Amino acid sequence: MAHATPDQVDALLLFFCGALVLLAAFGLAFFAGGMAGRARAARALRFVLVGAAVVVLLAVLGGYGMIVGDPLIPHLVGRPDVGLASMAGPDAADASPYPLARAGYLMAVLVLCTAIVGVAVASRLTLRAWIVFTVLWFPVVVVPVAYGVFALNDGWAVAGLKVVDFGGSLVVLAAGGSAVGILLACGRGEHLPTHASRPSLVAIGGALVWVGWLGLIVGSEGALDAYAPLMAFGGFLASATGVLMWMLVDAVVLRRPTLTSAACGALAGLVAATAASGVLTLGWAMLVGALSALACATMVDLAARARFGPALTLSVVTIVGSLVGLLFPGLFAIGGGMVDSGNFDLFIAQGIAGMSVLLYATTVSLLLALALRFTVGLTRVRYGAVRGIREKRPVGPGRTVPSVASGSDSEPAG
Repeated sequence: MAHATPDQVDALLLFFCGALVLLAAFGLAFFAGGMAGRARAARALRFVLVGAAVVVLLAVLGGYGMIVGDPLIPHLVGRPDVGLASMAGPDAADASPYPLARAGYLMAVLVLCTAIVGVAVASRLTLRAWIVFTVLWFPVVVVPVAYGVFALNDGWAVAGLKVVDFGGSLVVLAAGGSAVGILLACGRGEHLPTHASRPSLVAIGGALVWVGWLGLIVGSEGALDAYAPLMAFGGFLASATGVLMWMLVDAVVLRRPTLTSAACGALAGLVAATAASGVLTLGWAMLVGALSALACATMVDLAARARFGPALTLSVVTIVGSLVGLLFPGLFAIGGGMVDSGNFDLFIAQGIAGMSVLLYATTVSLLLALALRFTVGLTRVRYGAVRGIREKRPVGPGRTVPSVASGSDSEPAG
């Protein structure tokens, strides 16, 4: 019986990690949707499924090559690889399975980032607007950001600015910023009313995200070597510390830590550990998880006053957690961090990359959403609309116009 080659073992690891990442993507729908009711969770899951289908199709039709291929526009965009022809050619049976395994893993990461946006905007957008937005958003926002991270020899971030981003935190940050851009375009008054949360859905979603995000961290190494177990254990420690820190904050501020607090803390720790997963010792992993949970809990409390609903919670956690994770190596990395070397170069590079991606993704997504709003339509959930039941509202003496009445825990049409 032939022994497995190192390429086959590494490919198996990537396939397994990619499957875990997909679990995290679907877990986000249960987690974020469960915070606002069963109907919200069902609609969020539908947006995740549709967004995943669109992104995978675009990646196979050339998008994957634009992310990791030879430079088409140096440092920004690669050459399209239609049908993954460079890896799935006529001799694919005799080739190494590793390139296709890496392609599958990176596509799963793109699906996860799309899910971050989808679950945040599911209660606002029509399905048609979501599909059109995803088709436009992928090449305009995702491709240049992902190329900067995953094109190791030419990307503007890792090869140009020398940014430390092992797991793709910049792409996660872009997804969080994009969700905020869409929410700003929709406005505060155009969303479903919040209903009682479903603790069972929050628990299921939180567990899937916790396990699945570890696949993102381990898969970023790309090989089953001595670093992979340390990355997995570091991510687990960061998430565990995040759980305890967020619950401590809620116990002090609100005097009632909840299941949602624990799940949000785990996510905050995992998001922060993603960028520096390859260089974190166990002690540093605990510290970055605690700092991320503390920062995210504080910012979520502030963002709640903007009254955008639970949809904003996930966006805040991904944005703040990613920024904490990106800045952490700039402060504490051995040899290059500001504390150890007194050199500000890495810290500045990490900050520039993170803030640039956040501003770019938020601005472009806001413009795309506004363009859709005034063309194909962005949302039909207006003036308290929920079920599409029309009633008459007075607009003047003796005159009425049709409007939409609010209803029960159900989703909007479209």
